Amino acid sequence: MTMSFNDSEAGVTFSKKKRRWKKTIIFLAVLAAIIIAESVFDIFEIAGGRLLLLTNPLRPQTGRLWDEDHKEKLGIDELESLAGKPEVNEPLQQPLRSVEELEAVLSMRSSLSMNRDEFKTFYTALPIHQAKKVLDPLNLLELDRNAEWQRTQLSLVGDQLVVYFLDGYDKPIQESHVQLHDSDELAELSSDVILNDMEAFRDRIVPAAVFYQAFDRLERSYRLQIVNDPYKLVQWGNSLQRVAISPFISDDGVEIVFEVRTENGVVLQSMNASEIAAGYLIQEINSIADSPQLKAQEKKDEDDKNDH
Repeated sequence: MTMSFNDSEAGVTFSKKKRRWKKTIIFLAVLAAIIIAESVFDIFEIAGGRLLLLTNPLRPQTGRLWDEDHKEKLGIDELESLAGKPEVNEPLQQPLRSVEELEAVLSMRSSLSMNRDEFKTFYTALPIHQAKKVLDPLNLLELDRNAEWQRTQLSLVGDQLVVYFLDGYDKPIQESHVQLHDSDELAELSSDVILNDMEAFRDRIVPAAVFYQAFDRLERSYRLQIVNDPYKLVQWGNSLQRVAISPFISDDGVEIVFEVRTENGVVLQSMNASEIAAGYLIQEINSIADSPQLKAQEKKDEDDKNDH
């Protein structure tokens, strides 16, 4: 009887160990499967992402990224609502030449779309003070070199003109909000002197393409210290032929002369740049291959003033 009881107890113990071993094997197999699945399918990352997505509306929408995303969504929503209206893309009977004409058109239709060339034609036809309000000339120069810019959408919200610059997918690249009915016009200087005959600028003349290449490399603040009225660059466009930089530093700064070809011949436009900005411009020009090498400026003495 004793032997039978021990055999029975040993059998029960073996059976428990066997079940425990099976559970261990199953647990290890499941764990291995989870590890393999995670390495192949990133299930924890996906699950975490789904959890964040589900709780997204519950989390506070604060910070720069939230603000930028919110602005972009508002812009896209507004553009989509405008795009659904057929009058948006109806062509104009004649080109617009002032903000007042644009305002009159937008008072009768929800929005107006222009391609790149149409907007540039409209922009350069505007009075100077109006063009500057619609878009900073330096920003337009940058946009014009951006291949993504495809068209411009203009709309009127109360007394405010809203301008969106869009890519090929109708996503805003840049936007401008203009409060209407203001004016601040600037005068421009001109001269009938031929650039080649100006002794002070001998060996100081560079092609317009070289000037723009160097000009675009400068920080915005220095560009404004070189051309304090960037609208002129937009207005001249391809008519700008050459640029001459004075070798002298006067009380007004460094004189820069722009040679512009017009229907009536060549016209020279003169501006005064700051000493430091002109110095950086010369450095950039000298760094361009095959460009004229310009010497640094020097202080202008009385004899030079009398000769110039």
